[in-house]
Amino acid sequence: MTPFAHRPRGAARVPLPFSAEQADRTLPLVRRIVRDLTEHHARWQDAVTGFEYATVASVADAPDADAERYQADAQRLAREIEGFLAELDALGVECRDPARGLVAFPGEREGSPVYFTWEPGAAAVSSPASANGTSNSEPSRPHDVAGNSSLASRSRSDGSRE
Repeated sequence: MTPFAHRPRGAARVPLPFSAEQADRTLPLVRRIVRDLTEHHARWQDAVTGFEYATVASVADAPDADAERYQADAQRLAREIEGFLAELDALGVECRDPARGLVAFPGEREGSPVYFTWEPGAAAVSSPASANGTSNSEPSRPHDVAGNSSLASRSRSDGSRE
């Protein structure tokens, strides 16, 4: 997990809640921000890993030059990542996973809060999920396969199956 988290920073420039059409209209800008975010996040992870490996060779009275360089790079990249997150926040878009570029657009459907999500590679935002993260599609139910009810739908809380 990364230390980057969504933090409210102020009023959004886009009227909320989003409709699917409004979310799709913001995608050209969101795509560019997310592309920069994911590229910087990958470089940040590399810098953190480099720092961790370089610190193995460091001692308190003789810090390793590579460790210091990796640390400075990681700090600079973290500041830049925070800037991309602030840009998304200003649009009213929540970053759910900076490594994957998964973002959520808060919306509303039939008076209930929902989220439209998008990640790189998708042409448009997804169907909405409820604010608690569940899909608003068909409810979960056992599936009959060749006359047998799915055991996965009948697992007990102790891990055993009925």
